[in-house]
Amino acid sequence: MRLKAIVIAILASVASAAYWMEEIQHQGVASFNPDKSYQVFRNVKDYGAKGDGVTDDTIAINNAISSGNRCGGGPFCNGTTTTPAVVYFPAGTYLVTTNIINYYYTQFIGDPTSMPVIKGSPDFQSYGGIGLIDSDPYLNSGTLQFRATNVFFRQIRNLIFDTTDVPGTVAGLHWPSSQATSIQNCVFKLSSRPEDDHTGIFIEEGSGGMLADLVFYGGKQGAQFGNQQYTMRNLTFYGSKTAIIQLWNWGWTYKSLNIYDCEVGINMSSNAVGSVTLLDSRFVNVETAMTTLRGATSINSTGSLVIENVDYINVPTVLQGPEGPILLGNPSGLVHDAGYARGNTYTPDGPREYEDRDQAYFPQPTTLKQDGKFYERSKPLYETYPTWAFLSARSYGAVGDGVTDDTAALNHLFRTAGLTLGSVAYLDAGYYKVTDTVHIPGGVRVVGESMAAVILGAGPKFSDINNPQPVLQIGNMGEAGYVEVSDIIVSTQGGTAGAVLIQYNLNPPAGSSSTLAEMPPSGLWDVHTRIGGFAGSNLQLIDCPKTPDAVVHADANCIAAWLSFHVTKKAGNLYMENNWFWVADHDIEDFNNTQISIFAGRGVLIEGERVWLVGTASEHHTVYQYQLFNATDVFMGQAQTETPYYQPNPPAPLPFTRIDTTLGDPDFHTDCQSVQYGANTTINSDGSLTLGGNPKCEMAWGLRILGSQNAVVFGAGLYSFFNNYNVDCSTLCSGENCQARIFWAGPLNLGSGFSTSVPPREAGSGKTGKFVMSSKPPSHRSKTSESSGRAADPWVQIYNLNTVGSVSMITRDGKDLAGWNQNLATFANTLALFHY
Repeated sequence: MRLKAIVIAILASVASAAYWMEEIQHQGVASFNPDKSYQVFRNVKDYGAKGDGVTDDTIAINNAISSGNRCGGGPFCNGTTTTPAVVYFPAGTYLVTTNIINYYYTQFIGDPTSMPVIKGSPDFQSYGGIGLIDSDPYLNSGTLQFRATNVFFRQIRNLIFDTTDVPGTVAGLHWPSSQATSIQNCVFKLSSRPEDDHTGIFIEEGSGGMLADLVFYGGKQGAQFGNQQYTMRNLTFYGSKTAIIQLWNWGWTYKSLNIYDCEVGINMSSNAVGSVTLLDSRFVNVETAMTTLRGATSINSTGSLVIENVDYINVPTVLQGPEGPILLGNPSGLVHDAGYARGNTYTPDGPREYEDRDQAYFPQPTTLKQDGKFYERSKPLYETYPTWAFLSARSYGAVGDGVTDDTAALNHLFRTAGLTLGSVAYLDAGYYKVTDTVHIPGGVRVVGESMAAVILGAGPKFSDINNPQPVLQIGNMGEAGYVEVSDIIVSTQGGTAGAVLIQYNLNPPAGSSSTLAEMPPSGLWDVHTRIGGFAGSNLQLIDCPKTPDAVVHADANCIAAWLSFHVTKKAGNLYMENNWFWVADHDIEDFNNTQISIFAGRGVLIEGERVWLVGTASEHHTVYQYQLFNATDVFMGQAQTETPYYQPNPPAPLPFTRIDTTLGDPDFHTDCQSVQYGANTTINSDGSLTLGGNPKCEMAWGLRILGSQNAVVFGAGLYSFFNNYNVDCSTLCSGENCQARIFWAGPLNLGSGFSTSVPPREAGSGKTGKFVMSSKPPSHRSKTSESSGRAADPWVQIYNLNTVGSVSMITRDGKDLAGWNQNLATFANTLALFHY
């Protein structure tokens, strides 16, 4: 009867006067903050902001951000997870006369039903800051307050930035940023007066990240972007002099970019631009769509460019080079680019300097597309949902203090949400310690309080390295259904060597339509895993210090996960955006961000079919960061990885000595025997490489694609910066010799990347010591080849691959193909296309 009453209340409720986030009871806590009165949620109007467009709201907004002894405002804190905050802006116009200063672990959220405006006043003064909102101010020393590559866990959404009344030079937003950060659903209104120099977003450093659903009006430049890598989706520019200035990058993926009435679309003419990938976009009434420094006589890979499915309408010049036009458009008509690449290619052998539109290199995987474009979907805001729809974890008995066992309470919440029509399970800020698997059934929507809601796996259930168990399980094996999950983190506490942080099992209902419009995929937005390096993890500097001067035998208390994220083999139809699967390399709470040694076995394992990974990263896992194993129909957009800093001390796969052949674990001992070493990195007569610099082979893979069909990767940054915490190996002078190999592609054949050292466990046994013998690994079969009994050939496309610290950039079936010294670009090495 209670559930029926809730359903009736939801359906009968009238439209709310305000966004649900403004009206719900706020019960979030900062679990490991010693100040138990600390407030996570802050409404700026509670701190005196008027939002009337007349009153100066600068001080009130800055007070809302800074109250509670938070991390920011000067050189006294470099990061912490103990002071998260949600700063909420109700509808209104907030006049500011100087910079709003962002703090660490802060989410700015406006009312999407009536988007609030941050408006710069005519007398706006930027006292050392950059922009109406400055998320990382420069100190008097000339350095950023927060090291940009360590700026995590931030969001801004549902705001309008208005600089039209500000004279001179100004930015709407200064955003040096890295992983687990995002800007979504924002508008930038900029002055186009000739004497003004306005920019919507200014990014000059970091290792991002995700931007989505942004609109820019006017400005000398709509945006200026410089960062190691980024994924940007659904950005629209109107009337900017230059829509985007690409300051620098290693790799960048733009999808659904729309540029109207600008002189220049993308200026990528800096010699610090490594690669740009442009998908499903359009330029209308633009004089020059793109400019590049890469000319006909370029001798390296700087400025690699890949274009797929882009329209140019009334665009005289598509691509302008240093010597003149490279690609002409049509000043009064349409030019459609189905596919174009410019840079070094391997098809599969190479390198070949390439500049062409060969459609064989741009196949169309229709199963991953909707209306001719790769599928995309924005994080739901639930702006039409009434307050009644949100079922609070605390109201359902969860404590969230990081100490109390909340397993039963969370399972109760998710079961109830599955039975309650139109509801959303809401995880208030806090650490929800669980000692057994938490299950989210199909049909459930889950929202966390802006990445301050953490599910924390702990205890014996997750500690058996030979019997891995999921902390968070989405659907049961073989279950059909649909979910939406956003803004949560899954973590572990202490030694949890058998933890699988997230296991995804859902698949589409039987007999349902195969079209994406009628059967949209489930979605995980801003769903992250964070292993170690935070308060309450028992995996900090005092627990797991680095020991580069000793032979490392991993402390069992610092072996903290078996696998971070797993899409099981019968699961699929899943869209993921802005997900970071991180094993901590440093202690966030430590003032110096001191490095630590945490051991987690595997990163992201995809076995299912039809999966989109948009703007994701996986870092510091022992065995691999990403693996596609017998997967079908997988899209990856600007995937980013890092090898563990401690390797090769110990070498991979230690401390994970047991190889699971059923999941395609690599056999480093066997694989490394095929490496050919020499004094220098050279190409042999058969096209293979001899690897110079004596690089270590027993190192974590960045990306492995085994026996998989229809896998497309639009931008990948695979990085190896350290050997045993020494960074000297990742330089041009050293020969980029941190590790021998970093990316493997091939079928499931013996001796080609698939482990056969230990026979596979019997599927589903869940016990150690119970094996079935196999003379060879299973082969991947496509639907068309099942009847013939013939194993299907793999099909892999990689566009704009960027690597750091790996002598070989590509290993195909055990054969090293692409050497770092053949593909010199920026700090990273770059190739435009690998076709297999």
